[in-house]
Amino acid sequence: MAVLSAILYGASGEVQITADKFEADEKSQKSVFIGHVSMKKGNDELNATKIIVLFDSNRKPLRYEAIGNASFVLHMRNGQIYIGSANRLIYLPAEEIYQLFGHVVLKEPLLDRTVMGEKVVVERKSGKARVEGSGDRPVKFIFKIEERNASKNR
Repeated sequence: MAVLSAILYGASGEVQITADKFEADEKSQKSVFIGHVSMKKGNDELNATKIIVLFDSNRKPLRYEAIGNASFVLHMRNGQIYIGSANRLIYLPAEEIYQLFGHVVLKEPLLDRTVMGEKVVVERKSGKARVEGSGDRPVKFIFKIEERNASKNR
């Protein structure tokens, strides 16, 4: 139960996790949430089939891993908001880095653009994102542009 309390009241604010099933292993400092998992911290949300949380010896989260139908809403420090989905998501809280893998769709609603790829890395501190494709699934970038009417500019 100590591992559970570290999740709920641990590093930098409250984290709430709900799931169909919960397993904790004090020896390996690992908690596993299975089935309809929903995690919330501040304005950020993460949903998946399974979420694994690994802790350090002081019971601070080292790594969150969401597996299966991961969907999320992430608020960056620079005001950007990302909404998306992936097969797997890893969050490293110390570095504030999100790593997304497999059929990643990442939308920026404020800028009306979408990026798709097989691997995406998002840095929460800076709001930067890197996207990689694979041989048969290249990176895809969708955005809208406003074109000026040429006759109005004469």
